[in-house]
Amino acid sequence: MSQLVLLLLLVPLAGGLVTLFVRNAGHKFARNLALGFFLLNLFISFKLTWDYLPLLEKHSISVEEKLTFVPLESSVTVFDLIRINPPYEGRPDAGAIRFFIGIDGLNLFLLPLTCILFSGSVLATWNSIREKSHLYYGFMLLLQFATLGAFLSFDVILFYAFFELTLIPLLFLIAMWGGPNRQYAAKKLFVYTLGGGLATLLGVISLISALNQNLLDDNNDLPVTFSIPELITASHDTQVGLNKKVFETKADKDLLNPLLKTNLEINKAKLDYWSSCQKWIFLLLATGFLVKLPAFPFHTWQPTAYYEAPTGVTLVLGGILAKLGAFGFLRLCVPMLPVPAWEFGTYLFSILSVVAILYGAACAIAQDDLKRMLAYSSFSHLGFCLLGIFALNETGLTGSYLQMINHGLNVGALFFICEILHHRYGTTKFKDLQGLGSKLKILSGITVFYVMCSVGLPGLNGFVGEVMCLFGMFETNNPSVSGKILASTCSLGMVFGAWYLISMVMKVFFGKLSEPVFKKEDPVSDLTMVEKIFLFPLALLCLFLGIYPQPMIDTIRPEIHLIAKLNLQANNLLPLAKMDK
Repeated sequence: MSQLVLLLLLVPLAGGLVTLFVRNAGHKFARNLALGFFLLNLFISFKLTWDYLPLLEKHSISVEEKLTFVPLESSVTVFDLIRINPPYEGRPDAGAIRFFIGIDGLNLFLLPLTCILFSGSVLATWNSIREKSHLYYGFMLLLQFATLGAFLSFDVILFYAFFELTLIPLLFLIAMWGGPNRQYAAKKLFVYTLGGGLATLLGVISLISALNQNLLDDNNDLPVTFSIPELITASHDTQVGLNKKVFETKADKDLLNPLLKTNLEINKAKLDYWSSCQKWIFLLLATGFLVKLPAFPFHTWQPTAYYEAPTGVTLVLGGILAKLGAFGFLRLCVPMLPVPAWEFGTYLFSILSVVAILYGAACAIAQDDLKRMLAYSSFSHLGFCLLGIFALNETGLTGSYLQMINHGLNVGALFFICEILHHRYGTTKFKDLQGLGSKLKILSGITVFYVMCSVGLPGLNGFVGEVMCLFGMFETNNPSVSGKILASTCSLGMVFGAWYLISMVMKVFFGKLSEPVFKKEDPVSDLTMVEKIFLFPLALLCLFLGIYPQPMIDTIRPEIHLIAKLNLQANNLLPLAKMDK
């Protein structure tokens, strides 16, 4: 399996480099070549998912025993990239930045989602990209390489490198093939993403530095580690160890002994220091993930970038790249730093989630353009991901993950439909597109289906994730927030979502036919075979995930249980020094 995982990463890298240099072969050759690489990767991702499921029970036991993320052993590829210290016996991860990739429940379903949407992005722009098409498809393949690399990484520096690498091809794709304001959109995206990325890098460095100070005084001379599983273990052990030392010293009956009193003060000072470090590290790491998601107030780059980018790129931006932000919280922030996540993360980020859900919905209602409306709709629906994560219980965390997958499928399909309309009519303005259902019957029917998925109709995929996010927040026992009030308020986002999406369908597909004048040789037609190949199988997948999401829930349960367990323990590991004050 490890060879397949490595191949999943190497196929888009090799494909991107090859496609970049076929400049004289014509746009059809470049398109078909890129599609071949994307479809090969799609097959590999399905094969990996299928092979993983029988190994789930054994993997679940490993995660439970080690209390950290454990990639499936047969999926791991690991070797040193930069060795800072000599090898340490029994700990090959210590003292080296490593190429460490593998599969666990947390990234398993994000791999086929990535491959589905990148394949769909080629089909969405089947006849649209004609100028410098070899560069366009080459950059798309390299973007897939960086995205998959971030999902597969189990080394924190490797994760950060892939996380930031997604920015480079994305900038070229928007700046070279975007709309009239593409340069402004690319610059704004660059400033926000780079700023957030630098904050995340500072957080990573600070975390490694803090954990390398040996606050426990256990004579452990291990060099620094960059392994994500080992960092989670080290962070947890540091918090538990410092709390235990303070407890034991305070429980000593001979506390009047000057030596014991000094030890208590030293240990409490260390606990205060570690608690302060965690808060700042948590905020630094979170900043980059909030920008990538995006979440309020770091979202202002999103509507412009989504609107100006080629729709094939927007499909990938909203469908998968936004999930890197939520994934960063699940992989790094919340399990590594559960105490600040519990102390103030739930309060801060649940409020931001409410604002994102309602503000995004209000902005979507106000739009007069389908593509802009979908951009704000995506922003609103991603607020549910953040809400579920910071419920910090299994219900909310599971709902957040399901929402990541289902939102990716739904918004990807809706942006695909947006490109169909733009290709046929040259516009996505509501005033120019009315009553098209009488002419485009199949398109109108499939659009209604995906709109119902997105609004959360019971029995379809959008319902499960959003409702579990709401239930998770409703059930949260964090005293810093009123989960019932927050969940009830966020439920209005589902009502508003149904309002603007169904209103869009009524405007565009029902009523009196009104088509814009758009000079094209070919008459406007219903769905082509290429478009059906993407939209119809995806609809079946959305229906299946809505009716029977249990296999996905069972697969991600070990990692979700781990994150919830670490944060439940954080409730009992609040800094004692603070409690004394």
